[in-house]
Amino acid sequence: MWRIALFGIAYLLVAAFAMPAGADELSDFESARRAYEKQNYTKAAKEFESLVGGVVPRARNPVVRLEARKYLGATYLFLDEEEAAREQFRRLLEEDDEYDIDPVAFPEAVVQTFQRVKSQVEIERAQEKAVEAARQAQERSDEVEQLITQQQRITALEELAGSETVERVNSRWIAALPFGVGQFQNQNKRLGIMFAVMESALLAASIATFVGHNSLRNETPTPDELGRAERVERALRIGNWVSVGGLVSFYVAGVIEAEVRFKPVIRTTRKRDLPDDLPATDDERTEIRFELGLTGGKLRVDF
Repeated sequence: MWRIALFGIAYLLVAAFAMPAGADELSDFESARRAYEKQNYTKAAKEFESLVGGVVPRARNPVVRLEARKYLGATYLFLDEEEAAREQFRRLLEEDDEYDIDPVAFPEAVVQTFQRVKSQVEIERAQEKAVEAARQAQERSDEVEQLITQQQRITALEELAGSETVERVNSRWIAALPFGVGQFQNQNKRLGIMFAVMESALLAASIATFVGHNSLRNETPTPDELGRAERVERALRIGNWVSVGGLVSFYVAGVIEAEVRFKPVIRTTRKRDLPDDLPATDDERTEIRFELGLTGGKLRVDF
């Protein structure tokens, strides 16, 4: 009821202070309302249509325009033009979604039709708001996904820029060297260490036995020591043969293994130091915030 009273006061103020063009609107509105009250609905409809009919209504005063639409909608109902009446009520609510009709001043059929239109308009507006909220949420989701994708791309580029691949070309000649050199070239460190240790030990043994065996030539053992000297000479000679044979065997085995598992190219990846004064990217200045309150949560993306 208070809205109707406010509309009445506004109507009186407009009537008292309106310019000549507004006075014409008011006089036309009063004429149309008198025809409505006299139940001359055909005349009332024509006069109300002259105020608010068409795409652009002639009535510029918002109070006159709303009142004219209300009465025109009621007039259409009396003329059995319900769709036209609903259209006028809809346009009225598009201008003022809180407008209401006084159930005392208008018949129940007019009030019920207006309320049905108002309910439908409220449902449509709620649906529009839901669709808009879903669209905005999808846009925020797309923005966050784009930011994540960009950050992943930047991270991948930083990793690519922070490392380099080094190629080392191996040699068959180096693979033929002793002491596990071929294994080390193929990056087989365990076998390289084994061949290096075994060949070094056998080489040392062969040298020691050879030197020891040659040193016996300068000795002149007595008859009592001749037997022992022969045993020592035999042991050193056999030891030398065994150590040399073992050395040759390990050398050949190492060369064969290195040649069979020969790797023409060895590729390794190493880190590359990036400069500290690189400019910050836009993504590094982007913050994604999740806020939760008593009325719900929301997502913010700050740039």
